[in-house]
Amino acid sequence: MSQSSERTLTTTTIPNSLPSAHHFVSLKLTHRILFSLFFSFDNRLLGFIDGSQSCPSPVIELPAGEQSDDVASVTPNPTYEAWIEQDASILSLLISSISEEVMYLTLGQTTSRAVWLAAETTLASSSHVRCLNLMGQFQSLRQGYSSTPEYLGRAQHLVEDLALARRSLTLTEQNLYVFRGLRPEFRSMAASLAVTDTPVTIPQLADYLQA
Repeated sequence: MSQSSERTLTTTTIPNSLPSAHHFVSLKLTHRILFSLFFSFDNRLLGFIDGSQSCPSPVIELPAGEQSDDVASVTPNPTYEAWIEQDASILSLLISSISEEVMYLTLGQTTSRAVWLAAETTLASSSHVRCLNLMGQFQSLRQGYSSTPEYLGRAQHLVEDLALARRSLTLTEQNLYVFRGLRPEFRSMAASLAVTDTPVTIPQLADYLQA
């Protein structure tokens, strides 16, 4: 490793704010957003789990000419042990903060990054299933005997839940599903709104129907 690389390694600041960070954990972490919110207290901590703060080399190579025998050699890298210690602290924090239902993801993982990737993959899969479930609910949503505010309120909640699950619906999609589920007496008004080619929000639709 070159001298410039050595200088980069030896000047890397290892965050020391982790011990006090334990006091901020009050909820079991089950979603990427919660992970990110917690680690935003110190972006350098987030770097350990997102891979931007990668593990340094265990040794530093000293070029030939810097030793008396004029032979290239290696020396222990002081930042390596510091990185290992810091990552172990973060790993311990993650394990103590992760929800019980996904605790199995930590088995066999030795770095905070490995736990992060395992959790992220699983949560992404769960999010996909949740999206499919919510979309199914929205597509089958019908007003039935519900009042207009109740029906549109259910629709709005589904729109918000889908947005949280990273599946934001366009106004056109919202109108398609909501109009289709209205009672027959409201469909003529929905049809007149549809032909204007100007999608409306659910609150706007509520105003039209109540008027």
